[in-house]
Amino acid sequence: MRLTINMRTTMLIKLLTFLTLCSAILYADSISDQDMDGVPDTQDKCLDTPFLTEVDSSGCSTKKLFFPQERDSGNLDILLGYGYRFDDDHIERKEQHTLKLQASYVLDNWIYTLHTGYITSHPNRSMTDTTFKIKRRFKPTENFKFSLGAAVRFPTYDFTGNKTDFTLYSFAVYYPVSKFSIFAGAHYTFINDVPTTEPLQNITSLYIGSGYFFTKSLYLNASYSYSDTKFVNYHKIKALSSTLFYQLNDQWFILCSYSHEIDDNYLYTSRTVDVDRNSFNISIGYRLW
Repeated sequence: MRLTINMRTTMLIKLLTFLTLCSAILYADSISDQDMDGVPDTQDKCLDTPFLTEVDSSGCSTKKLFFPQERDSGNLDILLGYGYRFDDDHIERKEQHTLKLQASYVLDNWIYTLHTGYITSHPNRSMTDTTFKIKRRFKPTENFKFSLGAAVRFPTYDFTGNKTDFTLYSFAVYYPVSKFSIFAGAHYTFINDVPTTEPLQNITSLYIGSGYFFTKSLYLNASYSYSDTKFVNYHKIKALSSTLFYQLNDQWFILCSYSHEIDDNYLYTSRTVDVDRNSFNISIGYRLW
């Protein structure tokens, strides 16, 4: 008798589970949203709205979140920023303060960027190196984008042996679902500086990360990077970083970033020391046109 009751209970649970799954499938079908804009297809009057586009109650575009690197052709952005870096391995210049200026112009799928700044590390003051970068972006699909670029870094920083360096860039981003992104990139820098105390080498940098759109105006990401230094006898640099992007309106936006190096064996292979190295940057940008 007890076995019969258990069998009936089991059958009832299976039936309820089946009915629940059927209801969930029917409900999911009723709220299907093929362009992932938050408006069900049954109410959506614009079924192919591009991702990152803000829509109204009918599912039609109102405005689009603009990253500086995702601007439309003909746009010119100006960024003014402040950067702070702490590195307790450098006894005489643990704290570094940097004022930054960047201008970016987009023409078709080409992006031209000029970056310079002024660095203060008491008692030393100097311009930073000035970098001119060209990048070509590609969009095979709406959810996958990548870019290739090259840069020239002019030796405007006052440092003995400082020469012009060259860098090659690659970057890719994929949006597997609405609001979520996965990205990765690589840099390779040809170092032409004149060695003064240590032998030098070219630099390879790799990074990978993911980001999330909390709203159409707020984006936050986190990444992990692995990089050489230009000094042959130094360890690799491993760092965790995060960047926040906030769009104030159609012209103004804010960028904030924080990085923390997590490799305690940064210097010579014969040393094992705990070194605190952190950096923080904040920039405000404006689209001139």
